[in-house]
Amino acid sequence: MRAWLLRRLLLCVPTLVGLTLVTFLLSRLAPGGPFASIFDPEGAARVSQREIEATRTLLGLDRPLSVQYLEWLRRFATLDFGMTLGIAPEPVATKVGAALRVTFWLQLVSVTLMLGLGVPLGVWCAARVGTRREKTTGALLFLLHCTPLLLLGTLLMKLFCVGPLRVLPMIGLRSPDAPDHGLAGALDVLRHAALPVACIALAGLPGIARYARAGMLDELAKPFLVAAAARGIPERRRLFVHALRVGILPIVALLGQIVPFLVVGSVTVEKLFSLPGMGQLAAEAILARDYPTVMAVSVVVGVAAMAGFLLADVVQALLDRRVRLA
Repeated sequence: MRAWLLRRLLLCVPTLVGLTLVTFLLSRLAPGGPFASIFDPEGAARVSQREIEATRTLLGLDRPLSVQYLEWLRRFATLDFGMTLGIAPEPVATKVGAALRVTFWLQLVSVTLMLGLGVPLGVWCAARVGTRREKTTGALLFLLHCTPLLLLGTLLMKLFCVGPLRVLPMIGLRSPDAPDHGLAGALDVLRHAALPVACIALAGLPGIARYARAGMLDELAKPFLVAAAARGIPERRRLFVHALRVGILPIVALLGQIVPFLVVGSVTVEKLFSLPGMGQLAAEAILARDYPTVMAVSVVVGVAAMAGFLLADVVQALLDRRVRLA
């Protein structure tokens, strides 16, 4: 495994370079530019072409694309992502780091809740396949799966924020008068994060349950488990000792998609609940043609995706001895 891991890590280098090159070219070749966000933010008199050209020269945007990319690659080698393009420039690393903290913890709690509920529900459905309760549960999960994320979040806000309950705040991560530290501050953050976490967890729950159900049904149909049932081995032992370890392999394969989801977040949820996370930051940077921020976000997402696929392969090999890492 050590040699395989080393090869995979070495392959990540050209993959990351290729990702940054494609992102760099797409961002530079897209119509428009960053000057709309630097100048004339509220309809004031537009600046002269000379001032625009001077700004392009100052930012290095007048040089050939190959020179710009090599310069960015040189700075990236030292983890220097530069400054944001805008009226009030700030270090890209600081801006991305603040958004990443919000998204990571929000998504981590959501995914943990999603897996903690989805896997047992999928196992239960596989053990009760064909029964009326299983069919009813499947229909409810299908309905939840078909509900758009925006509609689901709006319904939650209507129920818990402006409806008869009114027990949770609607937007943001903190109340204006809430303390920054202590138990009161933590409880305030939890109250604000409850609805976004519930929205993301409920949206992903049907998929996790479906994968767990399909994997368990495939395992329970194996001859040795059919024979075990015929010999009177208890259902709990057949499910959780013999079938579960291999039956959840389809979910393990999803780790390659879940890990980048932890850092890129959900643009819909973050926009709906006004959360300063990575999804909202990426959308705003793309619209504003903030090239340094777009490049930094692409690097973070690319590294997370490669780490996720690598982790999924390793976990699959540890759970199933038939898998060989070659």
